[in-house]
Amino acid sequence: MALNRSAYLNRIRDARTHFLGNGEVPEGLLPESIQRSWKRCVKTGLAVDLKTEIELANHGLMTELRERNSSLLAQAQPEMENLYAHIMSTQSMVILSDCGGTILQAMGNPDFMGRAQRVALQPGVCWREEITGTNAIGTALVEKSPVFVGGAEHFFDRNTFLNCSAAPILDPAGDVIGVLDISGDHRQPQEHTMALVRMSAQMIENRLFNVHFTREVALHFHTRPEFIGTLWEGIAVFSQEGRLLAVNRSGAFQLGLKIHQLGITFEELFGIGFSSFLDMARKESSNNVLKLQNGIQLHVRTSLGQNRSTAVTGHKKAARSLVQSLPLDRLDTGDALMHKVVTKAKLALGHDIPILIEGETGTGKELLARAIHESGPRKQAPFVAINCASIPEGLIESELFGHEEGAFTGARRRGAIGRIQQAHGGTLFLDEIGEMPLPLQARLLRVIQEREIVPLGGNKPVQVDIAIISATNCKLHDRMSRGEFREDLYYRLNGLKLALPALRERTDLPTLAELILREKLGRPDVTLAPDVLQLLQRHRWRGNIRQLSNLLRSAVIFMESHELQLKHLPEDFLEELQEQQHAHAVPLQLDSTDIASTECALIRRALDLYQGNMAAAARHLGISRATIYRKIRRMGMQP
Repeated sequence: MALNRSAYLNRIRDARTHFLGNGEVPEGLLPESIQRSWKRCVKTGLAVDLKTEIELANHGLMTELRERNSSLLAQAQPEMENLYAHIMSTQSMVILSDCGGTILQAMGNPDFMGRAQRVALQPGVCWREEITGTNAIGTALVEKSPVFVGGAEHFFDRNTFLNCSAAPILDPAGDVIGVLDISGDHRQPQEHTMALVRMSAQMIENRLFNVHFTREVALHFHTRPEFIGTLWEGIAVFSQEGRLLAVNRSGAFQLGLKIHQLGITFEELFGIGFSSFLDMARKESSNNVLKLQNGIQLHVRTSLGQNRSTAVTGHKKAARSLVQSLPLDRLDTGDALMHKVVTKAKLALGHDIPILIEGETGTGKELLARAIHESGPRKQAPFVAINCASIPEGLIESELFGHEEGAFTGARRRGAIGRIQQAHGGTLFLDEIGEMPLPLQARLLRVIQEREIVPLGGNKPVQVDIAIISATNCKLHDRMSRGEFREDLYYRLNGLKLALPALRERTDLPTLAELILREKLGRPDVTLAPDVLQLLQRHRWRGNIRQLSNLLRSAVIFMESHELQLKHLPEDFLEELQEQQHAHAVPLQLDSTDIASTECALIRRALDLYQGNMAAAARHLGISRATIYRKIRRMGMQP
């Protein structure tokens, strides 16, 4: 084994020597994936000794990235901790990146993580291949398959001390959502590392399936019954009508399908009607057996989902699946106003019409913009978001248009590509467009008209092909009327206006709460107590969906059971609710029992907070001490 390893390392060194001497990637000396990667790096113009400037995402961007990938992080955490338990005594670390190659989380040996930081192998740094050369994370994203990159196989000299094993993680739709990686010292044995990474990535994918599909019919299957419930089980999800919505890797292999081969019917796969099978599944407590058209038998455990009675009997209207053909459909969760927004957005797909999204803070403007991008023909190209209000006025021009070397004091060496050029082929999302300075509005107007940019300090125009979506939390027309926004730019951006409703105007709060718990927080097991749901529906939600998401995130931390109750709600939320009631003097839409139980819960919480101090609790609740004593006696509470 040592001889084989030595011969392999010699071959890689020979390949590197040949490349450095001749400038050509040698044939036959490198693994095929590494050879392809080296050729891509050469084509990109990278050099092995290139000292690139590493850009570390700031706190705001990292918060946004982790929020966007919260479901992935939640389901990956147990597997990352399990991997860390395996490698904690070695010079290694476990890494999770998003689908763009930016590292979201890392854990490992502190000494080795210190060494890794010297080459920016740390959270907040993007390891795409075109930026950091051949590396396991970036190359796995390009190859869309597991990749091992050992020592001198890394393109950049500075990374050759690493051995890295990475596997892409697929979401339930079969698209790459992130990468799991173990990186360590290149002198350590690596015999089992790749197998561990691949198994863990598959476990994360199965976890994502289980939390993503709770309303649909899910089949867990294998040719051997003892493998059901393991990482090797196949998982196939069907709509209530019996059409295949999603299948994991193992399931696709066992069914003889490609992972994106969706829409096929249950009857086409197994030769029996879907309704007949569901009737059989209801009656059988043990696993069923299904036979494929090729004669292979599969042992099956069936999860009928939350709507199993409607799926089987048909006596009630079947709930519409939240997993539809387009990402936009996932935003259509039963509210009439949102349905109108989604319908209008669909009509604009593929037409490159500038879209203007208006909505209060926290209503999901970027979420809608991203869904439009991912539903259209540009979905494989970049989605580049920039918040016009968060960048200092003196820097926003270089941020958007880029700059040449020496364009201004503090400009980067070799210059920098602007966000507009980064979005080439894809979508540029301009959030808080109303905050863009007037002089810059004129330059943006020219970009829209001419489809070209000129970087700061340059004189050569660069052609760009972008779709533009802008968003604002103010009435942009009013700003235009006051002379604070260019009229010509307003009408250029307003090809289609989409007005997002505030959360207090929507009728689908229960569904939104369920989606947040299931997909963002990884808690599909949590239900809301009826009195909690009434409180949430009565609240004014000044922070809209973002506030609801943060509230649920805080509440589940304190839960011991699967029901979210009044006692789990944060204190500041209950105070805000009470202030709202006093300010607006709105009568509670609750019966007397609900009012009493709510009052009782609030008083108990205040007393617990102030350790039984009646005066402090009364001040906290905004009532007199005599009133709190009277309520305690009336409710039969023990002070």
